[in-house]
Amino acid sequence: MKGSVPCPKNQIEAVLFVEFDNSYGIKLSHQVPENVIDDNTFKHLENYFITRSRQLYGKLIVTQLSSLQTIGIPVAIPHSNADLSGRNVSIFNIVIVTKVGANTEPYEKILKKLVSYFTIFEQEHRFLSTNGKEKIRDIIDSIYHGINEKGYCSVNVIDELNVIKLSYINKEHFRDPPEIKDSDVPIITADLLQCDDWDLTLRELYPHLDNQKPVRLLADRSLLGIDLVKKCIQSLIYYNLATVISPIQYSNTYYSTNVIHTIIQDAELQEECKQYVKIHPEPIPEWDCIFNLYVTFQSGIKLKRLLMFEKPFLNNINERKLVEFGLLKGILKRLHKYPVVRNLDHDCDTPPQLKEYIASDVLDGQHSFDDISVKLKCKLNKVKEDLEFCKYVTIIQKLGV
Repeated sequence: MKGSVPCPKNQIEAVLFVEFDNSYGIKLSHQVPENVIDDNTFKHLENYFITRSRQLYGKLIVTQLSSLQTIGIPVAIPHSNADLSGRNVSIFNIVIVTKVGANTEPYEKILKKLVSYFTIFEQEHRFLSTNGKEKIRDIIDSIYHGINEKGYCSVNVIDELNVIKLSYINKEHFRDPPEIKDSDVPIITADLLQCDDWDLTLRELYPHLDNQKPVRLLADRSLLGIDLVKKCIQSLIYYNLATVISPIQYSNTYYSTNVIHTIIQDAELQEECKQYVKIHPEPIPEWDCIFNLYVTFQSGIKLKRLLMFEKPFLNNINERKLVEFGLLKGILKRLHKYPVVRNLDHDCDTPPQLKEYIASDVLDGQHSFDDISVKLKCKLNKVKEDLEFCKYVTIIQKLGV
């Protein structure tokens, strides 16, 4: 699943296609964009691009000259029914040029994948030994623009079944996806329609992703297993296409955080917020009004009280989107309640309303009211009535998303 992955911090300066020509020798056949590597520089580096030692073929070779760094893997791919000693072999190197100091690891993965693609295309379609080389410039042009602008590229080489798909994956940009709970609500943070390589789970799940349904309900509506849905959401989070928050309900209590002070000087974030929380296209909500609403949360307030007393809809502000944006940006935290059962030594002491909760093992301080409601498929109000004032239950309160 490739999506709107982060583009390289140190972008590609150029992509080269260097090959060994039987008549000309080592040759710079294509360069995108032109003239990043001039003739003089190429002469200094050509023996690193196409090495004399066959032992270095298939190995990553990194060079630095002046402010530029080159990253390449020289390869020799035999044509059909040919050996490496004959003329019927393609010796080439697709070289990525960056600024000195750029991390080579993500580009090494791209280059190794390219070598694998070209080997398969030659073995199955004689791509390099026939007229395939005419498409090389289009391929490296797509790599240069795709990786720099979107973080990935997809190129039809022969037909729709023979496609080069590459992505810039730097572990520094990605976070390990969290454990997904049944009550978590996935929030899509990118345009999934612009992504390629949808797996079957995402195809079935996509129509139900509305930034409001919890994972358990998504599984029920899509007729997918809950574990499949959780893995799909984790994958979206890994590729920075989604995040998760707790369900937004009018009975929830929210608090503003210290982040509220940093957005005063952040005009870009303010503009993003105004576009995010508006109900109608016009008029655009005033930032002062939005800020005052966030300030109202400083001492903690239920969302329904904010709606009743502040009436954000009168200023074209959607109160749910206001909270959602606040949670996503760390401006707001929600007060969660986690029940823990205590002082129950014998079954005869167990109040009737607690038996189902104890049997489901949810009164351990690890399950919030939301988790319990979704897991047991009962209304949140019922959970609160059964547990909040029960003398056998202690409520632990924590701030979170």
